[in-house]
This record gives sequence, C-alpha cells and structure tokens, in this order.
Amino acid sequence: MEVALKIDVDTHQGLELGVPRLAAMLESEGVAASFYVSMGPDNSGRAILRVFRNRGFLAKMFRTKAVSMYGTRTVLSGTLLPSRPIALSFPEIIRDLKARGFEVGVHGYDHVRWQDHLDDIGEAGVRNELEDAFEAYRAILGEPSRSFAAPGWRTNNEALIALDAMGLDYRSDTRGIAPYQCVVEGQVLATPEIPTTLPTLDEVMGRRDLSDDDAVREFYLGLCKPDALNVHTIHAETEGMGQLESFTALIRALKEREATFVQLREVSRRMNRAELPACEVIRSTLPGRAGWISAQGPARVPPE
Repeated sequence: MEVALKIDVDTHQGLELGVPRLAAMLESEGVAASFYVSMGPDNSGRAILRVFRNRGFLAKMFRTKAVSMYGTRTVLSGTLLPSRPIALSFPEIIRDLKARGFEVGVHGYDHVRWQDHLDDIGEAGVRNELEDAFEAYRAILGEPSRSFAAPGWRTNNEALIALDAMGLDYRSDTRGIAPYQCVVEGQVLATPEIPTTLPTLDEVMGRRDLSDDDAVREFYLGLCKPDALNVHTIHAETEGMGQLESFTALIRALKEREATFVQLREVSRRMNRAELPACEVIRSTLPGRAGWISAQGPARVPPE
C-alpha cells in the first residue's frame, strides 16, 4: 500500500502552530510528506461570503465546528481584523521543513481569492497570483518551486495553461483516481497532474456513521487501495491541531498495514508521462464539500 500525504497550509495559524506539530510527529514516525503553503495573506474571514454562494457551506461550518477549530482570529482575518501574511511571517518554519527532508510546494498566493474568484480575475489575475506566490517561495527558499497545488481544488483553463508554461515537475490541482495528463481545449498539457484520491477529514467530520475517532480511522483504512497510489490531503489547521492525536493513530495504523509513505515529487520522478492517460478536467461536487471542485474527467480516446 502506497500513501502520499499532501499537507495544505491555508492560514497564518496553520503555519505557525499546525505545521511544526505535524512535522515533529511525522519525523518521529519516520513518515514522508509533502507540504503546500499559501504564500500570501490570510484572508480567511472573507470566506464567510461563501454562505451566500455555496449551498451547504453554513452546514459544513456547523458540522466541522469551524470557529472552534480555526479560532476567532483566523475566522475574522481580512474582515473585522487585518489579514496577516502567511509564508513571510514564518520563513524559518518553511526552511526548517526543507532542511528536515520534507517536500515544500506552492499552495497559491491569496487562498480565498483563488478559491472564490478564480473565474472572475481573468488571465492577468491568474498570472499575478502565480507570480506573487512563486516569488515569495523563491524569496524564502532561494530556489524556484517545482510544484503547485490549487487552493480548494479549483482550476480553470487559464490557470492550467499558465502553470503548464512554467515547466513544473507536476501539479496537484484536482480530485481523481490516478495521475494523468490534463486536456485543455483539445490539447494535452505537458505537466502531469497527481490528484487527491481520498476524501478530506473536513468532508467526513460529523457524519452519523463516523461518530468517533475509531470509526474515522477504520473508514480511511477501508478506502486505501493496496494496489494503487493513495493521495490523502490533510490540513495543518485540522490534523495539525485539534485532530493531531486522531491523525497520528491513523498513521500508526497504516504503518501496521505496511504502508509505504512517499512524497509527491517521488511519484513525479518515476512517472512515464507518455504512459499517463490524457483526461479532461471537469467541474464536479463532492459529499461534505460546499461548491464545485475540479476533477479528473473522462480519458481522451486516442485516434485510431
């Protein structure tokens, strides 16, 4: 069983508190992981406007106890309280991740702007978001990022094309079942996509059939496929804080089942791009997640 842990860092608090706790636990357990950090401001408070746009967002807020999970400072960041820089507030934490052997990639610049307004900002806005994010990464680590993970698993043609032009090793922008090449306007892009394959914890928290940590752990163990790559996205604000003990128990249970933990850059290095299926990127919805996400669509049928 092969497991790739993709750790998204969306907030100031997540980088300050959640990331060091996760890194310490994973290092203690001898587990590899890939961290993707939002490089710009923490405007989490503006996400509350999703109540009016995304059906089910308010229910999710209550189901996951978001205010207690994220804290009042984060929930109000960028609205009643000023936004705070994320990556540039804690460059030493990011450098420490790299020094300890973890992979570090870009998780956008302004997470909320990308997730909520990607289709509104246009091609120039997409380029600006990417330029700012990758420049912040370079300023902190002294080298270009080789990967990108879209905030909220949301992308569009402009973003896919702009990222492809950057010559990255891979990206992880969508939900799906296995690595693939993205097809945009009939063209197969060069940058391989490694999608998240498992549901996130915030998508299943509060379900009646998953009433305790043991049930959640067994749920994930049952979903992991022994003969495939299992990409599990976690969040520094969730598994790195209030759910750290539960997540640690899941890691240990996977180790007992002889799971091998890999970083996504390792997956990318061994892939033969010519053998990957070429798939459309479609918009879909997921149980427990409000609004749309980008997903792996049907494979393009090659001409005979």
